[in-house]
Amino acid sequence: MQARESAPAREGTAGGWLTAIAPLWPVGLVRILYGVLWWQQSKWKVPSDDFGRNSGGGLWYWVQQEIQYPTVLAFKNFLVNVVIPNWTFFGWMTLITETFIGVSLILGLFTRLGSLVAIGMALNITIGMLSVPHEWVWTFVMLIMLPVIFLLTDAGRSFGLDSFLAPRLDRAAAHGRRLARLVRWLV
Repeated sequence: MQARESAPAREGTAGGWLTAIAPLWPVGLVRILYGVLWWQQSKWKVPSDDFGRNSGGGLWYWVQQEIQYPTVLAFKNFLVNVVIPNWTFFGWMTLITETFIGVSLILGLFTRLGSLVAIGMALNITIGMLSVPHEWVWTFVMLIMLPVIFLLTDAGRSFGLDSFLAPRLDRAAAHGRRLARLVRWLV
């Protein structure tokens, strides 16, 4: 029977203490499921309906809820004075952003960048929806905290395309390529 490695010995290994305590495959699986959530949410942002403006549903309905039940007055003013007058532009930006988050996290491609964007969108949604009746606060906590976990771990290196990109970028960065160092941080 082999003796288990001591904690200090594990910390010095490639991958550090996190991979010694909890392998990243569960994080990779959760990353994919979280990406599917964003992908599904992007599907009801329908451009042909002017993002719900024509039918009163979809994105339009939820922005109207945010205006009616503001969490932060400045955010309500932004919605009324900037978003509503430029509705189609913001509808497209929402659709593109949520699709990017979904694709990035499902594929594990530029996972840290996708996680940063997800954190921004989740904060935006939280500020807008927190005071809407019947919304569950913990939904927003989870929407924010899951991509924080992906950002702080190599979540895209488990079941993700980042596992192919990261070693190549690491080698290029070791040879002094600054762009590779920057891109590696986004992987």
